[in-house]
Amino acid sequence: MITLHADVVTALATKPTNYFYLLKITNELGVVTKAITTHPATISISGTNYVSSGSIIRLDPPQMTTSVDREQYKIVLSDPDFTEGAEADANMTGFDVEVRMGFLNASTKLPMLTLAQTILMYAGIIDGVSYLIKTEVQGEVLFQITCSSPLADLDLKRAMYCSKDYMRGRYPTDSSCDQVYGGSGVLQLKWGKS
Repeated sequence: MITLHADVVTALATKPTNYFYLLKITNELGVVTKAITTHPATISISGTNYVSSGSIIRLDPPQMTTSVDREQYKIVLSDPDFTEGAEADANMTGFDVEVRMGFLNASTKLPMLTLAQTILMYAGIIDGVSYLIKTEVQGEVLFQITCSSPLADLDLKRAMYCSKDYMRGRYPTDSSCDQVYGGSGVLQLKWGKS
């Protein structure tokens, strides 16, 4: 069960709820390569400066399902000047992504600036990036980041070789595969401890 900070509960109870998004992308070395927010001013939360940007077009909402699915998380950014392309060419696949929802204090209308006062919407890694280009009269250029689903490794297949040498190499006392390749002759199996 998710426990919400008391200030977040108050902000959610206030109508209308004033919120903003925080997007952070970190490379494999732990360096933050992008930290942007939909808040009109640049804000700092837990040592990360989130730059005010109007480039966030769409973030998938958090979803709860009762079945196992492979729904990917998508982030869409506006990129009319193709500035994200250079970073995408540097292979963003595998970078860490964190999407949070922040709130404004109901009385002061200022952003709440602690990590506990935000809601984590998504945390995972980038699976791939692509451009969505519309070539109409007033076309648009969108940069789509596709992130892994929480159950991304469900289709992972690893071969396990059932031979005596392989099994004894991994588990020296396991004799379950000792006679897998016994041939067509009569086998005498010893059940139980030897």
